[in-house]
Amino acid sequence: MRIPFKANDYFAKEMNSAFKHIQDAYIGCVKLYLEKREVPVMLGDGTVSQSTTFELPKIIAFYEKLIDSLDGWVNSGISKSNTEDLHRVYLQISQQIDKYYIYGYFGVQFHALPYYRINRRVIEAQKELSHIAEEAAKVFSSLADSGDSMVQHELQKMGYNELEFEELFIKLFEDQELVHGLERKAQNLEKQFPELEQLHTRKNRLFAELNDLLIELYQISPVLIDYNGLMQGEEGVVTYFDIETIRNQKTSRRDSYVNTERVTDHLTNRIANELNELANKLNKIATI
Repeated sequence: MRIPFKANDYFAKEMNSAFKHIQDAYIGCVKLYLEKREVPVMLGDGTVSQSTTFELPKIIAFYEKLIDSLDGWVNSGISKSNTEDLHRVYLQISQQIDKYYIYGYFGVQFHALPYYRINRRVIEAQKELSHIAEEAAKVFSSLADSGDSMVQHELQKMGYNELEFEELFIKLFEDQELVHGLERKAQNLEKQFPELEQLHTRKNRLFAELNDLLIELYQISPVLIDYNGLMQGEEGVVTYFDIETIRNQKTSRRDSYVNTERVTDHLTNRIANELNELANKLNKIATI
């Protein structure tokens, strides 16, 4: 079951209160490590602009401090995932207390946006690429003209030049040797235009150079989001805790259902103390 619980018994009240302490401590702490700074950047058209970002190493350092402060909790280590421009950094922790399994998740979800460093070479490379595109268009036009002439010449030699389009299409479909022969001659024809390969090499070199000039800036709204917001790709800070009942100690079989009314006050206090202590550790990290 995921906290907060909807029940109104002692266990539910204590768990909800402790989780609220964790939420408040987590968002208060992580905001300090998500502090934004302005960065001058260059757009693809050469325009210079200002953007903002947070420093990813700082949020990693925060999770490392949290891991170092954990006592009695098993942690997964810091994990990262991304889908296109959506990135996620998170930490998972767990602990068994008596016959209950407590699982916690701390994470941030943000977008990574690519920009160019401010460098005159960006503009120069873009101009070179534009020039290459113009040159390539001219070469392709010449290649297409030569190709048309070659095909017409070959078809004329075979006596197929007077065929209607539909008849020629059927002939090409049925005669694979004819198709392969034309393909070989087309490949040989391309060799008569070595500038195509030269243009391709120059283009790849310029793209690699521009790629080296790219930087990623990170965009996030430092607000709490829930699990649904996490799954829907919202930007934000998320923490959630689940409590499960361990049905079989030997096999570690767990049940997501917890009968909150049957948890003893003593066990309730043990679990609540662990969660409140976790909130205290988060508050302490905020002061370091």
